[in-house]
Amino acid sequence: MRKIYRNKNISVSVGDNESVNFEVRFISDGNSGVTAINIPGDNDPEIHDFGTVNMGTGSVLKKGDKTIIVSDIINPVPEETDIIIEYCINNNLVHRHENPKSESDQPLIILWIKFN
Repeated sequence: MRKIYRNKNISVSVGDNESVNFEVRFISDGNSGVTAINIPGDNDPEIHDFGTVNMGTGSVLKKGDKTIIVSDIINPVPEETDIIIEYCINNNLVHRHENPKSESDQPLIILWIKFN
């Protein structure tokens, strides 16, 4: 079953000249998915499954109202009971998503991040 999880009040402080790296970590086994990151400008990065991408500098990210991140996840492994994913910026946890597969084995996770 498909379910949308919205996380709207995430705020992250970064320096103007600081390089900002965004990371998706799969904690539970069997997860697969795509994370699309909408940042100011034309170079919107994607992460296939898990990994890290550079989002640019703090000054660029502060120009936009909010950065929107969307993860389309699926977990087909029958032995796994939960979907657990961590989202980090510069190695700091900014959001931990966790849902039982009985609730949704194909969640759509949306993060709204305000950089300041």
